[in-house]
Amino acid sequence: MITIKKTIKALFVLVALLATTACGKEDVMPQTNNNKITTNVVRNIYHHEAKCITTVEVSNINNYSQRGVCWNTMPNPTLKDWNTVLGKINGNQAVTLSELSRATKYYVRAYIVGKSGNVYYGNEIDFTTPDAEAPNVRTIKVTDVKTNGATIVGDVIYDGGASIKEKGFCWNTSPNPTINDNYKANDQDSSSYQLTITGLGNGTTYYVRAYANNGHHIGYGEELKFTTNGFIVGREYADLGLPSGLKWATYNVGAAHPEQYGNYYAWGEISTKSEYTQENSVTYGQPMNDISGDPTYDVARASGNWGSTWRMPTNAEMQELINNCIWIWTTLNGVGGYMVTGPNGSSIFLPVAGYCDGSSLNGVGKYGYYWSSTPNESNDHNAYYLYFRSSNLYVHWGGRYRGPAVRPVSD
Repeated sequence: MITIKKTIKALFVLVALLATTACGKEDVMPQTNNNKITTNVVRNIYHHEAKCITTVEVSNINNYSQRGVCWNTMPNPTLKDWNTVLGKINGNQAVTLSELSRATKYYVRAYIVGKSGNVYYGNEIDFTTPDAEAPNVRTIKVTDVKTNGATIVGDVIYDGGASIKEKGFCWNTSPNPTINDNYKANDQDSSSYQLTITGLGNGTTYYVRAYANNGHHIGYGEELKFTTNGFIVGREYADLGLPSGLKWATYNVGAAHPEQYGNYYAWGEISTKSEYTQENSVTYGQPMNDISGDPTYDVARASGNWGSTWRMPTNAEMQELINNCIWIWTTLNGVGGYMVTGPNGSSIFLPVAGYCDGSSLNGVGKYGYYWSSTPNESNDHNAYYLYFRSSNLYVHWGGRYRGPAVRPVSD
């Protein structure tokens, strides 16, 4: 009987020794200058995942075979619990803890494994996943800006772990609008949605954000800024958000709507005429400076026309319009031309008005010609104009006697 008990005891010792040899031992590593393993922080905590950052510094990395993170819903997690293996032994590393449960407390520790099989753990930290987080929302763009309204486009990227109860847009005349300011909800089922907001003041700058509410939190998208169209002496303008701050009229001189061609003028002349020739041109062959804002030669500034601060754009301002805007070939009320959208989402329409040469009207419906105020610096017979068709657009120069359209601007 004594022999049997001794035999059984010896077997238990042998099994323990084998287990120690095969699996190594587990311990918390002492923190010294030469050996550190630290569970630093858990951040970006969502209901289904979180990011853990750890640091390992050991004096001889050749003594270690593996590094990682382990976690559980109970304290002192080990390799028997959820775990993940990281790359290099030393240094800072981040890892995403995935497939977490919502509203649950977790404990996490960094670890390293020695080549002997020993496992060493860092300090333990805990975190709790939320029941749901704020939805992730985008404010995509502002379009179709008018004097008293605009259309906003948004998108719900992620619902935050709970069904979206309401989504829409909020806006104000000061930054960071919330639903405590002006807001409008949208009832579209898709994640992407748009709304037209009305009742805005003309010539006013607004800030707008998309929002979504999942019943737990409200998420807001990026803030966009736009300015509604305004009026200068009764003439409508659009602030396109250009670097210069220049305001562009929404229709041509002689027109009342954006798609109308308006009147045609020889360069430096403030009245229309029945025939456009070199012989009856006032400025053809004459040394001239830039005429923008000069009421004698600028048809937009001239008394009896638009007046006030309206003027013809310079060639540099036309180039700014080309460089900073999105140009889309389209039709407006059956008239072809370019919808020119600025950085802030506001837009103007430039119809293909053609030009007058002699007694003929050329290129209507095919080409756009718009005078700038800038004379050709090396040829007194020419001045710069904006030219476009469906396939290209640029600023060029041509004979001052011809009669293109004029689209005014104001500072």
